[in-house]
Amino acid sequence: MAKILVVDWEEDERVYMWSVLEDAGHRLLFAADGKAALEVWSEKDVDLVLTELYLPEMNGLRLIKELKARDPHGLVVAISEISADQLDLAEDYGACHILYKPVDPDTLLAGVTEALESHRTIRRHDWM
Repeated sequence: MAKILVVDWEEDERVYMWSVLEDAGHRLLFAADGKAALEVWSEKDVDLVLTELYLPEMNGLRLIKELKARDPHGLVVAISEISADQLDLAEDYGACHILYKPVDPDTLLAGVTEALESHRTIRRHDWM
C-alpha cells in the first residue's frame, strides 16, 4: 500500500486516522505542524500527504503550496472543519482531494484511495 504523511495538530485526530489507514494496510508517518511536515516529507519517500488546514507554525494552505512547488506531481489531500471556502482554496493550491471533518472511516479511505488511484492512472498515461 502507500506511505502516507498525516499532518494534524490534534493528537486524537492523528490517532483516529492512524487506526483507519493502518487497518487498510497503509504505512504512516506523522507531523503536528506544517514545518515538521516539510522536514518529514523531504527525508522520507512519501506517496501522499493528508493535511489539516488549521496548523501551527505553517498552515495547511501554505504547506500545500510549498509541497507543490517542490514536487508538482505530489499528492495532497486536504482535510478540515474550517469553512468550505478554505477547502476550495486548498484545491486551487493543488490538493487533489478534499475531505470535511468530521470524516467517517469509509469516507477517509475512499478519499485516500481515490487520490492514489488517480495518480496511478496519470502515471500510466505518462508511460504510453
